[in-house]
Amino acid sequence: MKRVFFFCVCAALAASIASCTPSVIPEPKPQEKEEQPQEPEPEPEPEKPSYPIDVQAAFEDAGLIGKVKSCTHYSPHSSVDVTEIRYTDYASQPQAVFVMQVDLSDPTVSMTNTVPGGATSGFTGGREKLSAQLRRIDAEGSRVIGGINTDFFITDAGATAGQAQGIFWHNGICLKDTFNSQTTRPRCFVYWDGDETVRIANSSYYTQIKSATKLREAFSGGQFLVVNGGYSTITADSVSGVHPRTMFGVQEDGKKVILVVLDGRNSVLAVGMDYPDMQKIMKALGSFDSINIDGGGSSTFIVRDTSSGGYGTNAKFLIKNMPSDGTERAIGPGLAIVASD
Repeated sequence: MKRVFFFCVCAALAASIASCTPSVIPEPKPQEKEEQPQEPEPEPEPEKPSYPIDVQAAFEDAGLIGKVKSCTHYSPHSSVDVTEIRYTDYASQPQAVFVMQVDLSDPTVSMTNTVPGGATSGFTGGREKLSAQLRRIDAEGSRVIGGINTDFFITDAGATAGQAQGIFWHNGICLKDTFNSQTTRPRCFVYWDGDETVRIANSSYYTQIKSATKLREAFSGGQFLVVNGGYSTITADSVSGVHPRTMFGVQEDGKKVILVVLDGRNSVLAVGMDYPDMQKIMKALGSFDSINIDGGGSSTFIVRDTSSGGYGTNAKFLIKNMPSDGTERAIGPGLAIVASD
């Protein structure tokens, strides 16, 4: 009986202690912070090509060069950079390339078309050597720094001899408003207005651009080599193959232009190039858009001899390349780089 009583007392005491023990309140869980949506990191801007381009380094990076024979660099004007490079290419073939890089953001430098015979209302002067076209417009306060040939032209004798195959504007006047029918030769054109912003477009956009833009100068050429910064799709045409070449390109800002001539048809000095290698050259030189223009015996690259004085007929202009005809050819229209300082 005592054992039962003791057990009951212990049980009652344990229950009493339990009832006095405060209950354990669980600690509140820390509130989870709402994740704030993170703004996407801005995409890096595409790297802009340097200016002027180091031609030899650019060609080497593009896999164009096997071995350099010579590379000459000079500046006939502070905003005009010229490189003459001779090398054997990756196929051990000789090449000679002449590059003029021009910064048209310099207000003292401009670009203008030249016309055979100096015509101002149409092509009435026939064909004429580029050197003669440059001398005609050269003057004190308007010095011609250099130039190249441009559009394919009519070679037949007669009133249209020397006429550009495509559209042509000069000094705000349209000298030719149509593209000749060339089903085997895709056509593009280069145009710029009074602020020296240069663009290139397919011939199919000519009417639209002419209506929306106050054209000051425009000349035509063949097909795109580089378009919107990438290689264009090449169409086989009547000037495919390996030839001497003239090319024109512009960087994305529309202010820096690239004039290129390369020799050809000479197994010892320079064989010339086909479209794929022309594309590599113009891409390597930083062109956002570039086109092929008249080549072969017409390809001419001229630079002013800054060591000699005089203007016009007294000026000295140097033909830096070696035209495949063996001498300078009488051509259709040309292109001049002019300085006012």
